[in-house]
Amino acid sequence: MKLTLLLFLIFPLKIIGQAIQPESVQSLYFETYKGNIKLGSATGFVIKSKTKNYLVTNYHVLTNKNPKNGEWLDSKKPFSPDNIKIMHNANILGNYVVCSEKLFDKTGKKLWHENKIGKEMVDVVELPLTDTIRAKIYPVNYKTSSYDNVVITVTERIFILGFPLGIKSAPFFPIWKSGLIASEPATDQENKPIIWVDAITYPGMSGSPVYFKTDDVVKFKNGRHGMVQGDTAKFMGVFSHSHKFNVYGALWKASFLEKIFDDLP
Repeated sequence: MKLTLLLFLIFPLKIIGQAIQPESVQSLYFETYKGNIKLGSATGFVIKSKTKNYLVTNYHVLTNKNPKNGEWLDSKKPFSPDNIKIMHNANILGNYVVCSEKLFDKTGKKLWHENKIGKEMVDVVELPLTDTIRAKIYPVNYKTSSYDNVVITVTERIFILGFPLGIKSAPFFPIWKSGLIASEPATDQENKPIIWVDAITYPGMSGSPVYFKTDDVVKFKNGRHGMVQGDTAKFMGVFSHSHKFNVYGALWKASFLEKIFDDLP
């Protein structure tokens, strides 16, 4: 077996003299509110269009509605949030600032971008950010990575970076939750461009970015085997919802989301 070594060089982030994985600063904790009443917490991340920064998260997080049928997710709280508070990175790594974003304009029009598949809503939305003057933005590169020529298939380990039950890694980094690709990535599930992930998941992880990275030998698309070196990971998509008994989770495919993200103004 001939091994190939693929190098991808980036400058590592550091805090208190220690290197930090780039993906750890990309996942953002945020809370949803109706006025001043807190409704819940979730995870998001930023992508950058040609003109704006967008927070990416789940449709059901910003609406409190089931994307399949539009029904309220919580019958005791039959209303949607109207604002969110995001814990952004500050200019000094390890420090944070809380920034607020409205979800509707003065006429009641929603400010986020959304899409449909048939009669169902895509459970991934993009909210243009307006309150970022004090924030340091670390956008996710959803288009390229050092793993683009690697064959990624069923049983590969991937990582969901979010805030399960609001839990964080100090000072305010996400929890790296690993899981295995449980369905063939080339096929769709539930008639939608999602992949099943074998991982026990919890509330608060909705909207988490999902990545693939490994120190093991991989198979390249040219048939060779080798290792990929570097601190960059491959963006696999956005974690959405859990299946029965929270054993399986749904991952919206990056290959589907790429065109949606590219079309943002």
